[in-house]
Amino acid sequence: MVDEATRKADVLIEALPFLKRFHDQCMVVKVGGEAIEDDAVLDALLTDLVWLEQVGVNPVLVHGGGKSISRAMEAAGLVPRFVGGRRVTDEATMAIMQTEVEKLNARIVNRIFDLGGCAVGLCPPRHEVVRGQPMDPQLGLVGQPTGIDRERIQRFVGRGLIPVVPPLSIDGQGRAMNTNADDIALAVATGMAAVKLVFMSSVPGVMTDPKDPRSLLPSLTDVQVRELVGTGVIKDGMIPKVESCIAALRQGVGKIHIVAAGQPHALLLEIFTQEGVGTELRLAS
Repeated sequence: MVDEATRKADVLIEALPFLKRFHDQCMVVKVGGEAIEDDAVLDALLTDLVWLEQVGVNPVLVHGGGKSISRAMEAAGLVPRFVGGRRVTDEATMAIMQTEVEKLNARIVNRIFDLGGCAVGLCPPRHEVVRGQPMDPQLGLVGQPTGIDRERIQRFVGRGLIPVVPPLSIDGQGRAMNTNADDIALAVATGMAAVKLVFMSSVPGVMTDPKDPRSLLPSLTDVQVRELVGTGVIKDGMIPKVESCIAALRQGVGKIHIVAAGQPHALLLEIFTQEGVGTELRLAS
């Protein structure tokens, strides 16, 4: 019993220098996919965010759309179509997507309150926090972020609220656009000069062998990332993601982490322990 109590105290002591370093700093966390669909996984992540806010860190959550959009489209008789991994978005699809995203955003905000925290959903048109421009005419209403309303996000953070940002951006005409949540997270992290950006992923990080978790690479510099791209270890859809991460690092984001959403409290373990549980991306010194 004493040993167990001592072990818990050791964990708290290990976290102390990190708590001091990240106090009053912005951390952006992106969650999507299966994590949004699994209530237990989502609750564990939201509990971590509430804990972060309570100890003086300023978390901002960016979420994806989940599978509810495709389900709602199918119920309406619309067939989802993708080009280059992005959902082709016409007016009918956008209307469904905005409705489903607003529902999901409200569910996340309400759950944060249930878990003892405070949050605010930043859905347009009431909150136009991510500006964007159309990405490609053949994709329709699909946007690429061009900037954020840092002041508005900072005001909510200053009130002790966790901003919850949906995968939507607003163009110059005030139209909402379907926007990739990873791109939103990178734009928010860059615009807020976040000390960390954490991607809650379906995988624990970058691995030399995707089938072997023991091959996880705990830390990578931008130079090492390019080497892994060159040798084919990082490939396919991961290439543009890591390229975007490197660009964000060069624009002032402190460090970027990729961790498994399904591992309980992976966010806290990655940030507040020496070893971590995922992959940390940083600039070479």
